Amino acid sequence: MRIIHRIHKWTGLVIGLFFIFSCLSGLIIVFGKIIGSYSPVFKVAKQFHTELYAGSAGEEIVGIATLLAVVEIITGYILWFQRTIKMGRSLRKKKQNPLIALKKNLGFTFPNKLSGFHSAGGFWSGIPLLLMAMTALTWCFAWYSDIVYSLFESDNAGNWSNNLYHTLYALHVGSWEGMFSRILWLVAVAIGISLPVTGLLLFLLRHPRKRDSR
Repeated sequence: MRIIHRIHKWTGLVIGLFFIFSCLSGLIIVFGKIIGSYSPVFKVAKQFHTELYAGSAGEEIVGIATLLAVVEIITGYILWFQRTIKMGRSLRKKKQNPLIALKKNLGFTFPNKLSGFHSAGGFWSGIPLLLMAMTALTWCFAWYSDIVYSLFESDNAGNWSNNLYHTLYALHVGSWEGMFSRILWLVAVAIGISLPVTGLLLFLLRHPRKRDSR
């Protein structure tokens, strides 16, 4: 699983800044929808969110970075489950309840507050963030959109629940269950903003710069 760790680490370093601004602009957009505001600040956030104010080139960057975000989230889950299973096996050998590993890794302070918040924060916010990223890809790449629509498109376009576009949009912005799901998405995005920061801090702590030996 060392290769998974390296993919997760370097992908996070590459897209960290984009992920922060994407989540931040998404947070502004979702909050605007919750309070029913269409002020210029929310329009600016939407344009930044979709194209980084860089036109077609920005759309390409957003698409590639979003694809890498999917990789980042999936590898994060793989690492989380790997650590939990490893810890559970260790506890079982010690005649302890292996479910303690699950409880610890779901907490925000294990093994310390920094790594605990990054690990548990990623776990709890990962599924909403993954849904946001995977639905966003349908507007980023034609080939991805073709695959999704060929697999899930329904002939019954009259019912919104069977209309794939509206379903994808609802999953992306969190409107699939009204105010409850919007707030849930809002919290997930807020946590998502912190993940690149805690990830970078963990990287710097684990890879300190070598001091001048002179």
